Amino acid sequence: MITIRKAELSDLRPIKKIDQLLFGADSYPLFVLRQFYDISGDYLLVAETEGVAVGYILAHFDQLKSRGWLLSLGVLPTHRGRRIGEKLMAASLAQMESQGVTTLYLTVHPDNAAGINIYNRLGFGVQEIIPDYYLDNSPRLLMSRQVHR
Repeated sequence: MITIRKAELSDLRPIKKIDQLLFGADSYPLFVLRQFYDISGDYLLVAETEGVAVGYILAHFDQLKSRGWLLSLGVLPTHRGRRIGEKLMAASLAQMESQGVTTLYLTVHPDNAAGINIYNRLGFGVQEIIPDYYLDNSPRLLMSRQVHR
């Protein structure tokens, strides 16, 4: 059984391991994860099964602009195909929507078909293709979703 819950400080090392496995050199350093935890900890969620972290989502909610950003999503390859990523997304979206977000944003590599499928199922659409999003010639799709009340 998969449980989605707010991350605790003790989850940062397991989150880092997932992030490192999935994103390699592009993974967040542990000190950055700690800072995200301090700044946006309410929006750092973990998926676990039998007490083991198997996925996470990191988001940020700008309350002044009523915008939410989904910053990172990762699920261990051994646990894919169980809709864990979609469950993490749904939990994060519900949390931000309940607090008044009006627009949600994310970026995704154009080759990430699995991620794009999840985002499309959750109502996101492509707003723009940005060829050099990270200033390293890495393209990203900017996707958004409007929240209607």
